[in-house]
Amino acid sequence: MYRKGDFVTYGCKGVCQVKDITTLSMDGVPKDKLYYELQPLHDTGSKIFTPVEHEASRSAMRPMLSEDEAVTLLEGLEELDEIWIADDRAREANYRETINHCDAKGMLAILRSLYLRRKDRMSVGRKLTAMDSRYLRIAQENLYTELSLALCQPETEITERIEGQLEKLWSVKS
Repeated sequence: MYRKGDFVTYGCKGVCQVKDITTLSMDGVPKDKLYYELQPLHDTGSKIFTPVEHEASRSAMRPMLSEDEAVTLLEGLEELDEIWIADDRAREANYRETINHCDAKGMLAILRSLYLRRKDRMSVGRKLTAMDSRYLRIAQENLYTELSLALCQPETEITERIEGQLEKLWSVKS
């Protein structure tokens, strides 16, 4: 069970802070059922309520990466396989599942794949598709925030570090 003040990652909302553990006073909701009240860091005007004991919320929520886990994740960037699924619907389903399950390694693989794909497309005068651009942005926003907090570094430094590594990979590839 998480405690008030803990940071967690929650589905497509990314890093959230547990603001409270409370019951809800709504018709049809059991008065003794506990809920986490989550505050997304990138959307401070919204709140998420998810049951403490709900099985689906466990798959969509996990503790934030530790410093060691974040370092290990970044050190493995170059060894990650590119994720590319030619079928747009299947590719989007894969991206959505990875992000909704807070899969940090999977999000880093999405970043790697789409960064390199964007560079390839730019080299022939084309842009990344709107769907790929959207998932690239979501993965960047969620993962950079989490890594920034885990490593106690500004997001700009995390962005520069990852994009620097990706730029080297693209240079070798092309």
